[in-house]
Amino acid sequence: MSAGNRFSREIEFREGAPIQLLQYVEDNSKDGFGKISINPAALNILQTIREPLAIISVVGSYRRGKSWFANVLHGRHDGFDLGAKVEGCTRGIYMWSPPFTLEGKQLDGKIIQKRVIVLDSEGIDDPNQDQNWATKLFILCLALSSTFIYNINGIVGRDDIGKLYLMTDLSKFIQEPEEGDFLPRLVILLRDFTLENPESFKGYFLEKLNKVSPEAAKGIKKFFYDFDVYGLPHPGCKRKMLQHMEDADTDELEEEFVDEVENAVKSIYSQLPLKYIGSSTMKGSAFVKFLNDIVERMNKSETSSLLSIPSEYESIIQFVAQEAIKEAVGIYQKQMNHTLNEEVKLPILWDEFTEIHNNCISEANKIFFEKVIGSPTQMEYFVEELNEEIFKFKGEFTKRNSDELTAYNENIAKDYWERYVKIGLNQENLFEKALKAFESAYEKSMMKSPEAAKVIASYMQNQYVGAIEYMTQLGRMNAELAKAMKAKEEAETLRLEALAREEEFRREIEAQKHERKESERNFKMKMEELQANIDQQNKSHEEMKEHQAIEKQNEFLQRQLSEQEANRVRAEELREQLRQSKDQAIEKQNELFQRQLTEQIAANERQHSRMLEQMRRDNESLRFAIADSKSDPCVIS
Repeated sequence: MSAGNRFSREIEFREGAPIQLLQYVEDNSKDGFGKISINPAALNILQTIREPLAIISVVGSYRRGKSWFANVLHGRHDGFDLGAKVEGCTRGIYMWSPPFTLEGKQLDGKIIQKRVIVLDSEGIDDPNQDQNWATKLFILCLALSSTFIYNINGIVGRDDIGKLYLMTDLSKFIQEPEEGDFLPRLVILLRDFTLENPESFKGYFLEKLNKVSPEAAKGIKKFFYDFDVYGLPHPGCKRKMLQHMEDADTDELEEEFVDEVENAVKSIYSQLPLKYIGSSTMKGSAFVKFLNDIVERMNKSETSSLLSIPSEYESIIQFVAQEAIKEAVGIYQKQMNHTLNEEVKLPILWDEFTEIHNNCISEANKIFFEKVIGSPTQMEYFVEELNEEIFKFKGEFTKRNSDELTAYNENIAKDYWERYVKIGLNQENLFEKALKAFESAYEKSMMKSPEAAKVIASYMQNQYVGAIEYMTQLGRMNAELAKAMKAKEEAETLRLEALAREEEFRREIEAQKHERKESERNFKMKMEELQANIDQQNKSHEEMKEHQAIEKQNEFLQRQLSEQEANRVRAEELREQLRQSKDQAIEKQNELFQRQLTEQIAANERQHSRMLEQMRRDNESLRFAIADSKSDPCVIS
């Protein structure tokens, strides 16, 4: 539907077409009740959305131009079906595909890209409609939306406020969260308004509504501080065109009607709020989970049973966190595998390995923090869970490189041992020179690492000892010299092993420091994002109360001061909680690192002292042995 029937230049034209999101199928059995089913194709589209969502539901009476206005939100006359009747027992909600991107400016001046989902629901008050479904449909749209557009007759009467009356006692249907925005921004469209325009459409609407149903008027003011009312005059076209508005030419419509429609659409988009879960914005996967859970809940009873929004939010937070962890770990694995298998050839030096790991974990953290939602305390727990999962896979990659380093250095050691030392075993006076040549060649060719130190330490512990025993058996080395050399090599082995362990420990500490610093940076950015969301919601609350101040200024001022103070206290508590959590975590980590490092240094110093003392004794023994060998001509030195 790329051609489309454009409405006007004032409203951006959106490509795409409607797709059914869900349908309702009645059950005509005696004790049965209808079921809501969700279209998997629509869920697949929503699942991929990574931007914050703004969700607009267009709800209204049967055949009052509701779907046409949903089309105009996309800058066109056509799109959602205007005239087709839903046959049989199938009922549904349609969404525009693809959901389009809209720029929005936050309080901090940051420009964000939000993805707008427009939902066009089946008309309510259809005489053939299942009344249980009508109630569920209304509650469903209220729960899902961030903007709820209610399209009714311009002359407010009893027939138009049946569903609006639900807003006066939402506690029968929805358990709201204690904090954060839940209810959508309400927009009332008064269609075919033929009277003289009042000074305030909102005031006019509330006045008329109060005459028809004071309870409904009171309930709307209570639950929807932020709502707007737009009066749209008659399009001015003939009845035949009204029956086929998808084919209408904008120039054939009354200029006043077009102006009012453009004004309403632009105003709706200029104030378009995001959908929040507490202080986190809702994105594609969270919305899909939320929709699935609500539909599952509604399908369990004939009437619309109580929706616990806090429980639903908690379920979403846990679900999104696990999805974020899974995706982040998957990114880490994929990039590490790609780099280590295709871009570089193992083995590699540990500095290069660490750089690769850091790059991969940075990308994983970016994905994780972009997606994860929840409170600061919850996020701290999720971060720990992510680090534990990545640590497992890092261990696998570390082992692969370690094994390759060991094999590489063992091959070098084996080659040089064959080339230098085996020759020295068969020739007099060359053994010690052969060992030095072997060590020198190995030092130049090895890949410097703890693994390289362990390989040469292993040679000193095994091959060196075997060679010394061989020389002793051939009579080319006396027992004292052999013993001294064995002791020397044993001490050197211990030294090399200690150095290898120290290097591994140092590398691990550096990795933990880097990962902690990276995590703290991302965590701080996430907290700033949450605070910006809280500020944005607070701003909306303040604007809501400013509207209400026109009617009750003194009451409004008192409520504003109270809520601002509460917001300030909550924000201060959040900042203090974040600061304390961060300081405690850093202090505990620093204490752990300091204790481990101190213990390791002390252990190394004790080990080195023992080694030096042993080497001193061995050197004295060696000097005596050499002196004895010089006095004994039968001993080969």
